[in-house]
Amino acid sequence: MADYRRPGPAAAGKRTKSAANADGGWRLPQKIFYGILTLIVVVSGVAMYLLWLNDYYALHPDVVQAAAVVYVEELPLDGVLVWDEQVLAAPRDGVVTYLSPLPRRVAKGEAVAAVDGAAVRAGTPGYFFPALDGQEGNWIYSKLWPGVSQFPAFEKAKPVENGRRLKAGDLLGKLVPQPQDLRCIAYLDRTVSLERDVRRDFIDIRTEPNGKTQRAAVRAFSIIGQKIKVYLTLPFFPPSLLTTRSFSCSVLTANWQGVSVPDTAVALRDGKLGVLLVEGRTTEFTGIEGFPIDEYNFFVTKGIMPGSVVVRHVDKVREGAVMLW
Repeated sequence: MADYRRPGPAAAGKRTKSAANADGGWRLPQKIFYGILTLIVVVSGVAMYLLWLNDYYALHPDVVQAAAVVYVEELPLDGVLVWDEQVLAAPRDGVVTYLSPLPRRVAKGEAVAAVDGAAVRAGTPGYFFPALDGQEGNWIYSKLWPGVSQFPAFEKAKPVENGRRLKAGDLLGKLVPQPQDLRCIAYLDRTVSLERDVRRDFIDIRTEPNGKTQRAAVRAFSIIGQKIKVYLTLPFFPPSLLTTRSFSCSVLTANWQGVSVPDTAVALRDGKLGVLLVEGRTTEFTGIEGFPIDEYNFFVTKGIMPGSVVVRHVDKVREGAVMLW
């Protein structure tokens, strides 16, 4: 008779462990294989989508119209003023009195001050200012023009106090004869357009942001590296300018008409600047001339007209057919 015996606990446990090892040994390679296959599918899908997206953007580029603009180059001018002046002194000891503490126009022979009743008169028509800055007699063209360094230090004119006691010979104010030209010496950043104007013996200036443009004559100039030193005749001379020897304004130059496009629309190809000009359903690389006017825009002086349609991001689109609509 056959002998049927139930395997003991040890034998059953040993068989179960071997089966588990066999099953686990097959599952791990399968998981790795399916993981790699899934990754390949996902990467391929993403790559195909990016290729489609790139092709879509190439056929449907973002475009912009060239806008008509007028470009005016504006440079800051910070210089010093030069004028001919005379100093007036107290004729004797005493207390000085003035009609006004402000610079004002006076006629020849007019009393500008009095020292204990003794009149001090203007010897010539001009502007009288009862103030001094210590540079009287030293602030002259021959000492300011030579050299390439900064201008000598100076302070704002300090008024002589009305009612102050003076000794004979003490200075009590300055007289600036009129008429005379008000002159200015300044260093300016060198640009092509500014150098062109300077060589034509004039520059246009503006003393207020939205003020009137006025023309200043160039008496002399010197090119020093990237700076241009100019000696100007200003087209005005109000008495209020006597309060300080400094002068600031804006210089306007390079009044050009053209168009503006984003700087991303301009590229350099084969040594030539250009844009992708859209005509109908095609784009063509068209050469231009111009220069950047700020961080984001390019000023075009030649090559395209106002209203011309160009590709906004030239580096993302190839030349050829496009589908804008």
